[in-house]
Amino acid sequence: MGDELMAAGEAGRVRRPGAPPVAILDRKGVPRWHEIWNHCPDVLRPEDWTPGATAISNCGRLRPSIDWPASLKSRWRFLPYRPAPARVVLPPALLANAERWRGCVVIEPNLKKKASPNKDWGWRRWGELTQLRPDLPWLQVGPVGTKTLPGVELAVTPTIGEALAVLSVARAAVLPEGGLHHAAAAVGLPAVVIFGGYISPAQTGYAGHVNLFTGGEPCGWRRPCPHCVRAMTAIPPGLVAASLDTLLEKRAA
Repeated sequence: MGDELMAAGEAGRVRRPGAPPVAILDRKGVPRWHEIWNHCPDVLRPEDWTPGATAISNCGRLRPSIDWPASLKSRWRFLPYRPAPARVVLPPALLANAERWRGCVVIEPNLKKKASPNKDWGWRRWGELTQLRPDLPWLQVGPVGTKTLPGVELAVTPTIGEALAVLSVARAAVLPEGGLHHAAAAVGLPAVVIFGGYISPAQTGYAGHVNLFTGGEPCGWRRPCPHCVRAMTAIPPGLVAASLDTLLEKRAA
């Protein structure tokens, strides 16, 4: 999800005012599609493609934030890259269904299955964070069966659109670097994003977020890394709670 939201943001960045949407091409130069782009008006549908339409190449080994020639399967190398928030437009029905969660604080302790283990802040730390701020309306989003923190409610969101809708009515979020932090940027949700040391905000960070990066030089290792363990240890729950407090105070002002 995160890569495709960044691709949509890139399409929006190159789209000229008043111009048609931008096609996103695969490695063969063929327009491709992802379900999340159903909500991204800057991306051209493949069936609307005509030769000469504005297009960008963004897929697999063409992601602009990764130095693919210098990368290995076990270790990615990164390029300086600032993503533009994707523009999303959600249907009224999805927004209406999400209203029950208005004012919540979204938290995401889980990582996708193929994520680097070095993105993992640790289940214990996530639990300590909620205990430090027990008065906040903590909420997780995800499909049925999502593992939840003790005392944290789950908003069942089987589709990406439903998750975006919940984020759009939230007050703030605390998230790992990944798909949901790109989704938060897309709906303008303030967030504390835990980067650690695997990847840096210089590659995937947004100016509207508090980006906690403590790794010095991002390592990119896809296997457990002592450097990343130290980086995550340098982000205690108290620091995250204080960063969240600052976001909430700004939003209330």
